[in-house]
Amino acid sequence: MNAVGKHQYRDIEDMNVNKPVEPAVLPAEEELDQFAAFEKSGFDGTVGKVTSDDPCMAAKNVDVFYAEKHAIIDVSVDLGRNEVLSMIGPSGCGKSTFLRCLNRMNDTIDICRVEGDIQLDEEDIYNKQMDVVLLRARVGMVFQKPNPFPKSIYENVAYGPRIHGLAASKTDMDEVVETSLRKAGLWGEVKDRLDTPGTGLSGGQQQRLCIARAIAVSPEVILMDEPCSALDPIATAKIEELIDELRKNYTIAIVTHSMQQAARVSQRTAYFHLGYLVEVGETDDIFTNPQHKLTEDYITGRFG
Repeated sequence: MNAVGKHQYRDIEDMNVNKPVEPAVLPAEEELDQFAAFEKSGFDGTVGKVTSDDPCMAAKNVDVFYAEKHAIIDVSVDLGRNEVLSMIGPSGCGKSTFLRCLNRMNDTIDICRVEGDIQLDEEDIYNKQMDVVLLRARVGMVFQKPNPFPKSIYENVAYGPRIHGLAASKTDMDEVVETSLRKAGLWGEVKDRLDTPGTGLSGGQQQRLCIARAIAVSPEVILMDEPCSALDPIATAKIEELIDELRKNYTIAIVTHSMQQAARVSQRTAYFHLGYLVEVGETDDIFTNPQHKLTEDYITGRFG
């Protein structure tokens, strides 16, 4: 990619209203409850199988600091190929912070420091030679709040492939746009108004447009940070169906506060608490037979 292309891509990133921010400060009483539960649990390291037989991404001994605050503590976990990994846990537990380490979104925070090893197809994504723009094409992100660009539906999808040189002609670009919108389950709803603003779509449609935009550059991994939290139940159901369809071609990691959603869409689930990865395992096992008391207390509603 030429320098102009990179500059344009970063300009568009600047339009993103969902840039990472420092972790929310929990109410004192809630934070004390979580600390009390943690102290009583006798936590002694992550429970369950953190590795995958066919990893697409692998995180090992990852620590994240916001200035002096230790937000993620010695987390190791694999993202299996063509698998959905759900990350659950109380507010402020670090799940979104960890998710955003996976495509270096935390780089935009001056006081954030990431330590440890994160690999994509056995390539260190924090290597100084890694092109972060290209990394974010390979590891796409869908945010909590839909954030279509202030462009037409067509241009929202076409922008990434254009600057990455993925379409040699207008015909090729038309095919990329249509294919991406079809994969996002949106083509039938917008095919006759591709030149209208993406911001004019409903919330659920905007989120699917953002998913189409992410997959238009042929990523290997899609990260989703509470993608349904701002949507109604009907729109949420469409996104969940889409996630199940997309995992045939992509590795997906999703942060969610809905345990029901985690149970519906994921094959593996990771439970975070106060920056620690407490337990990871098959989703059915996590919800029916959790091995750690903290996990059991959370999914049964004792806190969080």
